[in-house]
Amino acid sequence: MIKMIWAQTKDGVIGKDNSLPWSIKEEMQHFRNTTLNQNVLMGSKTFESMNFKGLPNRINYVLTRDTNKYKHLEKDNLIFINNREEIIGKFKGMESKDIYIIGGSQIYELFFDDCDEIIRSVIKNHFEGNIHIKNFNYDNFDKINIVEKEHFYVEYMSRRK
Repeated sequence: MIKMIWAQTKDGVIGKDNSLPWSIKEEMQHFRNTTLNQNVLMGSKTFESMNFKGLPNRINYVLTRDTNKYKHLEKDNLIFINNREEIIGKFKGMESKDIYIIGGSQIYELFFDDCDEIIRSVIKNHFEGNIHIKNFNYDNFDKINIVEKEHFYVEYMSRRK
């Protein structure tokens, strides 16, 4: 299955200058616990913002136009691809295999129409930022659950079959 996971403010801010504008330990733990030992996909800007390192204990896919730029960094758990269809073919609708789309904003836009589930944390406080999530149309999704936390809440959505 293709799952998207992100944190945003109520007005859609997801980043500021290629980093998170907030530091909420419990939200980071939620992200870590959800994606640990899973496949994750990010764009090259997100990868570069993480100091050119993949997330530990995950298989990291990086979608980039220029795979040769990163060839020297490739490892068993760090794979560079330039074809979105490769991910869709490998994970869409597959009950036994998941991949979590983890950013950035362009990557969320590329995969929104193909994702099976969304896990969205909404930060309760206001934060300034210059990177926003697109105002997606969630009409084809059902909210399955909402989990309240002190500084954020998590919405779990599933695409209608």
